[in-house]
Amino acid sequence: MKKQLSSLLLALVLLLSLTPAAGAYDIKTAASSPIAMSLSHAAYLDDSGALWTWGRGASGELGSGARDNSSVPVKVMDGVTAVSIANGVSAAIKSDKSLWMWGSNYHGQLGTKGSGDVNIGGGNNFDHASKHYVHITPVKVMDDVASVQAGSFYTAAIKTDGSLWMWGDNQYGHIGNNGESDKTDRYGYVYQTEPVKIMDSVSYATFNEDAHTVAAIQTDGSLWMWGKNIHSELGNNGQGDKFYEIEELDSVEYYQTTPIKALEHVTSVSLGANHTAAIQTDGSLWMWGSNYYGQLGNGTNTDAGEPVKIMDGVAAVDLGWSRTAVLKTDGSLWTWGRNCYGQLGSGSTEDSNVPVKIMDSVAAMGGYQDQSAAIKTDGSLWTWGWNYYGQLGSGSTENASAPVKVMDQTAAVSGHQGTMLAVKTDGSLWAWGWNYYGQLGSGSTEDSNVPVPVKTGVPGQDAAKGNDTPFSDVSRDAYYYEPVLWAVEKQITNGVTATQFSPGATCTRGEIITFLWRAMGQPEPEGSASPFADVAESDFYYKPVLWAYEQGMAAGANFSPKSPCTRSEAVSFLWHSAGRPEASSVTGFADVGSSASYAQAVSWAVSNNIVNGTSDVAFSPSDTCTRGQIVALLWRYLGK
Repeated sequence: MKKQLSSLLLALVLLLSLTPAAGAYDIKTAASSPIAMSLSHAAYLDDSGALWTWGRGASGELGSGARDNSSVPVKVMDGVTAVSIANGVSAAIKSDKSLWMWGSNYHGQLGTKGSGDVNIGGGNNFDHASKHYVHITPVKVMDDVASVQAGSFYTAAIKTDGSLWMWGDNQYGHIGNNGESDKTDRYGYVYQTEPVKIMDSVSYATFNEDAHTVAAIQTDGSLWMWGKNIHSELGNNGQGDKFYEIEELDSVEYYQTTPIKALEHVTSVSLGANHTAAIQTDGSLWMWGSNYYGQLGNGTNTDAGEPVKIMDGVAAVDLGWSRTAVLKTDGSLWTWGRNCYGQLGSGSTEDSNVPVKIMDSVAAMGGYQDQSAAIKTDGSLWTWGWNYYGQLGSGSTENASAPVKVMDQTAAVSGHQGTMLAVKTDGSLWAWGWNYYGQLGSGSTEDSNVPVPVKTGVPGQDAAKGNDTPFSDVSRDAYYYEPVLWAVEKQITNGVTATQFSPGATCTRGEIITFLWRAMGQPEPEGSASPFADVAESDFYYKPVLWAYEQGMAAGANFSPKSPCTRSEAVSFLWHSAGRPEASSVTGFADVGSSASYAQAVSWAVSNNIVNGTSDVAFSPSDTCTRGQIVALLWRYLGK
């Protein structure tokens, strides 16, 4: 399985997050994003201060008082001002500045001395421990907290007085307290299970659990770093105050257990899995660490043990898995480094060790590892790179080597492990990608490669309750508006692109049979050989047509899958799928005789309010159907 997907975005005047990858978490004293996505669960903070969570719940990370998954949001608490989540862990700051956490406490990452409501451990399970306590309801950790970032292994918080506190797994000294701990397990791993103060006067902190490195910027602009240092991510030529011996490689791996100064005059820092980047007050970008794929952008593939200046005029930087993205002050987006999945957005899959310009008019950018995203100044969201789960929202699962437009009016985005979550400027929530645990919040566990509405249950927030679709050509007042939402949510069909549904386009026979087959649960056909000369196994409608043939919906030598579907054919397909119920002969339609092969189908469809005539006296059986008409028929038949 691909590793976690995520990173931070700043868009418009809001702090937005495409949640950073596998621990590249940011802490700021500014207001945090209203949405967050972890490996397998999501969170949303609504306008009233109510916190909602959904997705995986096995470690209690939903805070619902149980360990059940939920495919729709559940309310956790009120009075929340900020939320942060990681795999198996959740954290929230309330309006009184108190910090509350819940979920897995195996590494002491909740800061409650390893306590919990339930012990889910077992000697032979994946946790390798007989005791693995989890909190299934929120527990108060500390007061006077300005910001927090929860991690899967450790957590960091900045208090209102500017002091930085950390707790959790401390195997590589990333807690920053000289490697000290208050717990050691039977394997010799060490943990700090309650908060410990690391330093004062901190304005910003971040850590990356892939690299096990931590960084903090003090109010004077000095950058301090600690943790693992395999690729000289700390900027001190790979040195440290402790090390591990790797006998089979006859080498050592250094790590730093106390903060060391890496650079002065720093305004922001980003940590990748093997390289680091910092922006100084003059807008200059400095980078160091691994450069195997050219991710440092200095025209070489040679590692840098100390900071190297790359360019000027930089507003923001985001690091993925051996790739770098930069937003310059003029709104242009530049990328470089590894590009095997097209994650640079350059239109190719060739690596680059020099910056490549991707687009202009960018308000925010981010991503994780092999996936990238950007919000433009017009509010449009663009994605590119790795797309195994459909997390690009492009309508397919094909990788994209160039930016693909996903939606308009985007206010905030958060993503992780092949799943993405977005809030639009109208307040509606949308999600897409991997959905094994129900982390899309759509009420199902079906993946989606286009945005689907999150069922928050919050008046005015549900996209399905009156807000816009992801398609610019589907308006609220269109008769097919709700059918399109339903069809996309149920994975019956997507748009022809990420932003266009083309409701007026002609629907073919192959398309309607595919739509109907999906709506019926994608039943597996009994046979495997096509009975039609014009239907091949490589066609997307292959199984649907075989199923239709076995249901008696089609016969003959050819199916004509590319021919437009007529109104009479559409109602006949639906009538057959309903079991060919008896219906009275049609009266009133001069163009539908009682002896017509589709007469009973028309009668059944009209009497069940699935379709009407084109006039009081005409049904127009030979008229072709559009995509909007077909999804409306299906919705009235199966969804309404």
